Amino acid sequence: MRSVLITEGRAFPANVLSVILFAGAASCLPNASAYILPLLMRVLALVGAHLSYNHLRSRIQKGAPLEPALRLLGVMLFFGGMSWAYLLLPSLDTAVDHPLRVLMAGGTLVGVALIVTMTATLRIPTLAYVAGFLVTLFVGVVVGAPEAAVIYSAGVTLLAAGVLIFAFANVRQREASADMLVENRRLNEDLAEALAHAEFLAKHDPLTGLFNRRALFEERLVDGAHNETAHLLLVDLDHFKKLNDSFGHDMGDRALIEASKLMRDVMRDYGPGHHFAARLGGEEFCLFIDEPDSAQALVFAEDLREAFSQLHEAVGLPGGALSASIGLTHHDRGETVDLSLQRADAAMYDAKTQGRNRVRRVER
Repeated sequence: MRSVLITEGRAFPANVLSVILFAGAASCLPNASAYILPLLMRVLALVGAHLSYNHLRSRIQKGAPLEPALRLLGVMLFFGGMSWAYLLLPSLDTAVDHPLRVLMAGGTLVGVALIVTMTATLRIPTLAYVAGFLVTLFVGVVVGAPEAAVIYSAGVTLLAAGVLIFAFANVRQREASADMLVENRRLNEDLAEALAHAEFLAKHDPLTGLFNRRALFEERLVDGAHNETAHLLLVDLDHFKKLNDSFGHDMGDRALIEASKLMRDVMRDYGPGHHFAARLGGEEFCLFIDEPDSAQALVFAEDLREAFSQLHEAVGLPGGALSASIGLTHHDRGETVDLSLQRADAAMYDAKTQGRNRVRRVER
């Protein structure tokens, strides 16, 4: 429908020019006066149809129902078909022997065919247009030239049918092409989404959305630190196997998801710097904070441990069901993640053996 409106808007100046050319050609014919009313009717039909198309454009832009505008357009196109037939009738006068008469008749039929082809997407208004043309032509021929009524009526009807068949077939082809373009675009979007998802999964844990172990070791995430010395935390949820056995794996997954949200939130709110969290596997996580001060890093670790001990409410577990043991260590620029994790793992093991739900750090 939008394509029809665009085409009509561009073709309107050409339609105006065609009326002027018809008027000029008609003035050279012996029966020039017979074209006065048809040309006037053609001008009125042209202006009326253009206003109806503009009304339809307006309703599309406003998101208003289109049925009233389409009905109005159908009426105006019926009148437009009548105007073309009325313009054709003087050219069928066999008493006028002039080459321009044939050109006028041919130009009229070409104009009708072009408009049918342009509006064929709007099936009902197009049929109204053709009906107005044929009805007016039949009546005019029967009244003006009854001896040739059968020949003219049959010939023009077959011609109109051929134009309609071509126009509607062309519309189906354009619709099929448009559907193919839309489908190709949808497939491209699906492919791009799938590739983006695959790329995300290559670097992120599918359950929690945090970086995975591969990203931590292969992407050299720690190299983004702004300070010469940062800190790394190894977090292990306490008694997680018991939690799974007692409350089910679904509750265990929910605990991991809520724990990941907590870590993501505290990392985002920590302040400027390069901070991130990664899931190493199971219930074990690594947090990297771009904090050079060891005392501040310890405060952060203690606050995080306390937040874990309160996480049971968000998960829907009884009090004391969730806690974390945390190992804290420094990470110097140029140092490998493996070395830092080894120190943090030793500190976390101390926290486990000393009663869990606590922070232990590696002193320099």
